[in-house]
Amino acid sequence: MAQGSGIEWTESTWNPVTGCTKVSPGCKHCYAERMSKRLHAMGQPNYANGFALTLQPQMLELPLRWKRPQTIFVNSMSDLFHKDVPEEYIDRVFRVMAEAHWHRFQVLTKRSERLAALGQALPWAPNIWMGVSVETKEYRGRIDDLRATDAKTKFLSIEPLLGDLGTLNLDGIDWVIVGGESGPKSRPVNPSWVTSARDQCQKAGVPFFFKQWG
Repeated sequence: MAQGSGIEWTESTWNPVTGCTKVSPGCKHCYAERMSKRLHAMGQPNYANGFALTLQPQMLELPLRWKRPQTIFVNSMSDLFHKDVPEEYIDRVFRVMAEAHWHRFQVLTKRSERLAALGQALPWAPNIWMGVSVETKEYRGRIDDLRATDAKTKFLSIEPLLGDLGTLNLDGIDWVIVGGESGPKSRPVNPSWVTSARDQCQKAGVPFFFKQWG
């Protein structure tokens, strides 16, 4: 969607799907929902439906037109593994990513069960990074679903961090991002939650990226 991004751990964003629905506590103050409403009010054509899930097939080939290699966050405004995104459309997105082999793509989902169900059938090119969001210990199972995929690079987005995660199994995980919640009505993060995750990453030899306190 845009070359250049305010997200510290990526360079650009690409949204072949927009809109979403809430599935867990980390969704409560969704930044994408706020931004979608703003873009809708501004008359941006891709947000004519506001935050209702919408396929954007006209955006599919955008990365192929970007010739400079870059790191691209896929669906910053949605979740590619939402139940209303058809399997064949997910496959098309993956095939575009594979074709645009000079880029590095970062896909992130909270819907890890669908990821696990579809994962074996997807074309996992080496330039596709796959991640799951884990905001509380109740959602650590998403890590197991991620581990079951054939993604060459697997990462965790622990943002917003909403509680002590307890013991993390980081086997097969290549990168961990941690951050407190930002924006209006943000919920506070306890520093001990952050240091616990950091210490476990250090012990496991997994790169740790701290994004923000809030």
